[in-house]
Amino acid sequence: MKDSIVAHCLARAVVGDAGGEEAAKEKYGPNAEVLWEGSKWQGIKLAAKVTPRATRVATFVSLWGIALYDLGRDELSVEEYADWANESRATAFRRAAEYRELWPDVDVNELGRLVRDYVRAHRDVQRKPGALMSIPVAI
Repeated sequence: MKDSIVAHCLARAVVGDAGGEEAAKEKYGPNAEVLWEGSKWQGIKLAAKVTPRATRVATFVSLWGIALYDLGRDELSVEEYADWANESRATAFRRAAEYRELWPDVDVNELGRLVRDYVRAHRDVQRKPGALMSIPVAI
């Protein structure tokens, strides 16, 4: 299924907040029907809770992809990303750790390549940073 990077990050943040996939299914139902059919206030509170983390991770993935594009690379290390982003290594490692909390099964270079390839095909997206998190990806 294709959805935006930020949507995938939001979904993973909800699952993480619940304590994992099985706990989320138990808490919200197999298809999250409890969120859709339950209290709207509960859904709003949950969204407010997980959105900051999800958007930080989506931003990190988007910037990683732009770094791959700018540097003409297929992979980067966290140190190389930190140098490219002009961030301290400590900040870059914190961002990478937060990424791994939401995406433990997907290497950041894999998602970064999706962003890089999208940017190659749609160069105008570079001038619209907010559009980077809306890039459709199939995970």
